[in-house]
Amino acid sequence: MDSKLNATTGQIPVLLTGASSQLGVFVIPRLLAKGFRVLALSRRAAKGAPLGSGNPLWINPDVLSANLGERAPEMLKPIEMLISCGPLDLACAALSACPGLRRVVIFSTTSVFSKASSPVPEESEQIAGLIAQETQLRTLCESRNLALLILRPTLIYGCGLDRNVSLLAGWIQRYRWLPLAGPASGLRQPVHADDLAQAAVAALTIDGPLSLDSPACGGSTLSYRQMVELIFDSFDLPPRVLRLPPWMLFTVVGVVARLPTFKGVNREMVRRQNSDLVFDDAPLREALNYKPRPFRPTAADFEIPPSAKQYQLME
Repeated sequence: MDSKLNATTGQIPVLLTGASSQLGVFVIPRLLAKGFRVLALSRRAAKGAPLGSGNPLWINPDVLSANLGERAPEMLKPIEMLISCGPLDLACAALSACPGLRRVVIFSTTSVFSKASSPVPEESEQIAGLIAQETQLRTLCESRNLALLILRPTLIYGCGLDRNVSLLAGWIQRYRWLPLAGPASGLRQPVHADDLAQAAVAALTIDGPLSLDSPACGGSTLSYRQMVELIFDSFDLPPRVLRLPPWMLFTVVGVVARLPTFKGVNREMVRRQNSDLVFDDAPLREALNYKPRPFRPTAADFEIPPSAKQYQLME
């Protein structure tokens, strides 16, 4: 069993995939605050760039392939921890490339429960792919006797990079009103990205690796409409919602989905406004003393915070 890790352990190396994502920009400062040495993997990092000694050290995912010749294996050998905030195929590649791993934390999604039977082919195919990759991750970890912690966030918000809560916020800021499907009574548990980052880093610092597959929910359970009204409040705007019959909103979404800003929006999202998407994360709360904040967003929660902006690689 691992001894307890802390900031005095001499910069234990951590590989962070998806480092410039909505989760990564919060994970990095928390890892640095705990004294870890961070190898930050991002597709936005320059390919084949000279390997430096910064912390975080930004590297391109090609480091997990043979593209860097003999340098890559030597750089990856000391890595003891993996936090995956990016695609699961990169997590699989990291597991195969890092022989010294002792702890593995993977972010997946609760969508494997809510979208597996989606009538939208793109959604169901995406979820089938995720499930297959998760199976591969479990197999790899079992073959090396590695504990695997899978965190499944609900609706993530916190820095404006998500395609759910922040998409609603962008519409509200622009148009000052929002159409909803009927009562929009489906329950939600929006979770702040920084709370998820705190949980992931906590999993690296507790006594012994944690083997768990758990949802990671926010601190509030509220209806879709209540969530929307609180987004209006975050911009000091009156909650102007237009309650439409679902069939009518289907038509609106069909038009809006053609706009580049709303790429990926589909009619199934309208239907789900009146479906409960609620999960139990009690085991996670107990294991990591996970206490996510209630959903009371401010305008600052829809942009990269100053504390994380320095770690956000730009195009």
